This record gives sequence, structure tokens and C-alpha cells, in this order.
Amino acid sequence: MLKERTNTGYSQNSEQANPYVDRVCYLFLIFLTGSLIGWFYEVIFYLVDDGIFQNRGVLYGPWLPIYGIGALGIYSVKPLKKYPPLLFVTCAVITGFVEYVIGYIGIRYFGMRLWDYRGLFLNLGGIICLRSVISFAVMGMVFHYLLEPFSERLVAKIPKKTLRITCFVLFGVLAADCVLSILFRTPITY
Repeated sequence: MLKERTNTGYSQNSEQANPYVDRVCYLFLIFLTGSLIGWFYEVIFYLVDDGIFQNRGVLYGPWLPIYGIGALGIYSVKPLKKYPPLLFVTCAVITGFVEYVIGYIGIRYFGMRLWDYRGLFLNLGGIICLRSVISFAVMGMVFHYLLEPFSERLVAKIPKKTLRITCFVLFGVLAADCVLSILFRTPITY
């Protein structure tokens, strides 16, 4: 077994040895979970609204990376959890910013409007609106007070080697999906 350097010297147990890798795995799982929940949210929302099932994402798989980015942004303000009103407003600002920047880039540089809020109350160029920002802030609160504490306990129970292998495999699947989607998928646009 390889010896690995820790703060207290050398450890014979490589299972505990790399907190950086474990942190990256945890953040990647937050990204994937946010992407998956976002995909379900979009599919259900449009199933109810339009009455048809559609993969609303830019990828083939059941994930929307914009939600994963939003989830990481929301996770970054975990210290504000002690102050729910401030956390709510901060989640609204972060998710509004993420949605606006990605929406703007999609329109400006790729000629794709992946969603359209024109006609909705307090929209900004049809890219963000009050409804979306409020709903994402609510999701941020659910994330902080329900999902993340549960997932943190769940992930802590998984052996580190299993967690690392799982993250590596999931990253490979996501990367393959990205490549295939760039080559062959035409996302739904407005």
C-alpha cells in the first residue's frame, strides 16, 4: 500500500488520504444532483404546461448543466444558512445571475434561445423573470435545509474509494454525453 502524507505524518490507509479529491467528488455530485433535479423540474413543468414529454436539455442524458452550476453557486453560500432571509435573497441573485449569463451567451454567441420568458412579469430580455428567480430561490432553500444535509450524511457513509470510482465513471458518462450532444443533438430553442 502506498504511504500518503497527512498533517500528522504518513498514513498507511489510502482510503482517507486525499481530502482534495474527496472535495472535488462531493462538488461534482452536487453539480450532477442539481443537473438531474433541474432536468426533472423542466420535464415536469413542461409536461404540465404543454402536455407533452420532452427532453428539455441540451444533452441527451437526464441532466441540465445550468442547474448544476446554479446548485454549486447555491452551495457556495452555505455559511448564510443561519440567516434564512439573506440566504433566500442571495440564492435568488446567484441563480438569476447564472441564468442570465448562460442565457445571454446562448443567444449572443450561439444564436440559441433555450428558454423564453418574454411576456412574463418583470422579465429581462426574456432571459430571466421574477417567476424563475423566485422559484430558483425556493429551490435554493430546499437545497440548503433538506437536500444538502441529507446528501452530506449519505455521502459520508459511502467508502471513499467507491465514491471516487463512482464520480470518475459519472464524469466519463457526462463527458461522453457532452461530446455526443455537441456532434449530434439539436436542442429545443425558441
